[in-house]
Amino acid sequence: MKPRQVEGLDPEAPLRPNAARIVATRLYELRALAEPALDPAAAVAQHDMRIAAKRLRYVLEIAEGCFGADAVKARKAVKALQGVLGEIHDCDVMLPKATGIGSLQALLRGRRELLFGQFQDLWRRQASENTWGALQRSLDA
Repeated sequence: MKPRQVEGLDPEAPLRPNAARIVATRLYELRALAEPALDPAAAVAQHDMRIAAKRLRYVLEIAEGCFGADAVKARKAVKALQGVLGEIHDCDVMLPKATGIGSLQALLRGRRELLFGQFQDLWRRQASENTWGALQRSLDA
């Protein structure tokens, strides 16, 4: 998945406005992938969402000091998302390699199902806590 281009960066501007543009773009990418990734069979969308989470996490690690507690909370949430989506991807990569080993395939499918439930719960919890909206508001402030 290619990252969206960040529009309007100004090398002469202070850090905060440029960082806000980058974070807003990466947050948009993450949120846009949520609906397709919440389909249990959408392995590609889930992998793309993991990449988007990684990009958002890394920019927040650098710039969260510009945006306060909402950015810290969002960074922790996106790190958790990245982790669970990475484990789901590991299952997706290993399943084809386990062809002919029924017990291992069953184990991997069961693990993936459990992890997918964790992903759904994590995404819904962050939505109900308005983590992403609070981050967006801190960028706009």
